[in-house]
Amino acid sequence: MALGDFVHGGGPILVIIIILGLIGLFFFFERLFVLLRERNEMMATVIKVRNSIAQKNITAAKQHCRSSSTLFSSVMLRAFEYYDQQKIDLFDNGINDVVEEESLRLERNYRYINIVAILAPLLGFLGTVIGMMQIFGKIGTNVNVQNIPSYTAIFSSGISLALYTTVGGLAVAIPLLILMAILRELEDRILESTNEEVRSVVMKLKSLPLEEVQ
Repeated sequence: MALGDFVHGGGPILVIIIILGLIGLFFFFERLFVLLRERNEMMATVIKVRNSIAQKNITAAKQHCRSSSTLFSSVMLRAFEYYDQQKIDLFDNGINDVVEEESLRLERNYRYINIVAILAPLLGFLGTVIGMMQIFGKIGTNVNVQNIPSYTAIFSSGISLALYTTVGGLAVAIPLLILMAILRELEDRILESTNEEVRSVVMKLKSLPLEEVQ
């Protein structure tokens, strides 16, 4: 079946479902780009910060973090605040909480993908109900029971709307749920890497007396 025939059979509701699916895909690719950029930029920043700390140049390490927009940078800037106050041990005990708090920005726009994944099958079900209402409504007003071709046309138009919208809703929702799982997995890996890298750098900071650094 041609796509045009499929869309025509589903009517306006199917068009809305398709538009919602495209919106969901847009936000998926936007988040995917952000997460991939986050991962790549984080590794570059980690190397710069490590090198600066190895040279006992905390000022340069702070500058590298300020010039980066990564989760690692945000967490490390808070670590440096504790280090300057000679309370780095307190920060070490709460790294997980800080990473979780700072990571909320990575989940921005997730809700839009979830909304589309929820709305699409509901709209599909709405199209199914409307299609069935059309069938029974037309049957109720058609008193010519012997007119089989007329009933065939009624069932054909109603069932096409009922089934096409259901298929369209599921065809949008299922892939988006899978794509959301991919985003969650990528985000979890970034959080895990950030946690490990921050702990590694904080361990080095703990071994550096404040009076010996630049």
